[in-house]
Amino acid sequence: MLSGGDRIGGDRRTVVRGSVVVRRGPADQLAAATGWSESTVCRRLEELRRNDVLHFEVEIDPMLFGYATEAVLWLTVAPSELTAVAQALAGHPEIAFAAATTGDPNMIAFTVCADPSALYDYLATRIGALPGVLKVETALIARNVKRAGARLLPMSR
Repeated sequence: MLSGGDRIGGDRRTVVRGSVVVRRGPADQLAAATGWSESTVCRRLEELRRNDVLHFEVEIDPMLFGYATEAVLWLTVAPSELTAVAQALAGHPEIAFAAATTGDPNMIAFTVCADPSALYDYLATRIGALPGVLKVETALIARNVKRAGARLLPMSR
C-alpha cells in the first residue's frame, strides 16, 4: 500500500510512463506501450487510483452548459485574510480555479458565468463582500486557444 510520501517506482512508474506515451488512451493501447496484458494494466491503474497516486481531471467546455462568460480575476488580498478568501472562493460555484500567488496581486481565480451581467453581479455582490479583498482586476477571456488537457485549435505550421 502506498503512503503519502511514497515515490512512484517499478511497476507503478512503468504504467504512469505508458499513460503519458499513450496520452489517456484505452487499456489495450496502454498494454501495448508497457508490454503488459490489459488485465495487468487495469489492475495497476486501479491500484494507483485507490491509493490516490493517480487521479483524473475532466475539463468540459462551459459553453456546453450555457456559461458563455469566462474571466480571470487578479485579487489583492490582505495577507491576514488569504486563507479565508481562498476558502470562500473554493466554495463559489463560479470559480473554476483559484490559487494564492506571490507578489501583488497575491491571488488568481478563473470564473465561469452565464453572461456578462452574471459576472458583474458576482463581482459586485460575492467578491466585493469578501473581507480582506482590497482590489480586483478582471480580464474577460475573449477566446480559449488551449485548455489544460487538449489543444482547441489546429497547430499552424
